[in-house]
Amino acid sequence: MATTKELIGELIDTELNLMLEEDPEEKEVLETQLANVHTQIRNKVEKLDHFLVEVNRKESLIDAEIETYKDEIERLKNRKAAAEKTKSFFNSVLLPLVIEEVGDDNGVWQTDTARYKLYETYGPLVIEDTGLVDDKYKNVEIVEKLDKKAARADAMAADKAGQPIPAGMRINKIKRVRRS
Repeated sequence: MATTKELIGELIDTELNLMLEEDPEEKEVLETQLANVHTQIRNKVEKLDHFLVEVNRKESLIDAEIETYKDEIERLKNRKAAAEKTKSFFNSVLLPLVIEEVGDDNGVWQTDTARYKLYETYGPLVIEDTGLVDDKYKNVEIVEKLDKKAARADAMAADKAGQPIPAGMRINKIKRVRRS
C-alpha cells in the first residue's frame, strides 16, 4: 500500500497529465485513475482519523491515571507530614518533659533502646520589628522578568500590521490542525 506522500505525488502527477492530455479516451482513464487516488487518500485520512481518536482516548485514560496518582501522592504527603509533626512533638515536648521528670540530675534518661540527654541550644531567630533591625542584616533583591504574554501579543500585532517586530524578539507562524 502506498504512503500518503506517494499518493499525493500520484495525485499531482495524474492531475497534471489530465490537464495536458488531449485524447478523450486517455482523459477518461486518467479521470478514473484520479478518482481512485482520491478514494485511496480519503481512506488513508479516515484511518488516520480513527488512529487519532484512539490516541485521544488513551491520552484521556493517561490523564485520569495521572490525576489518581496525584491524589495518592497528596494523601501520602499528608501522612508523612502528620508523622513528622508527631515526631517533632515527641522530640520537642514529650521527651524533654519525661527527661526532666524521670531522668537523673544530669538530664540523662536511658531506656533499653536509647540514651537521651537533655541540653539547651538556641532556637530560631524571631524578628519583632524589621524597622529596628540594622541594615547590614538586610538583603535587597532585584528580579527582572519578561512579560512573555504581552511581548507575544505585541509581536503578533506588529507582524499583522506589517511593521517590524520589536528588537530582541522573533515570532514564527506555525501550522496547526483543528479537528471538528
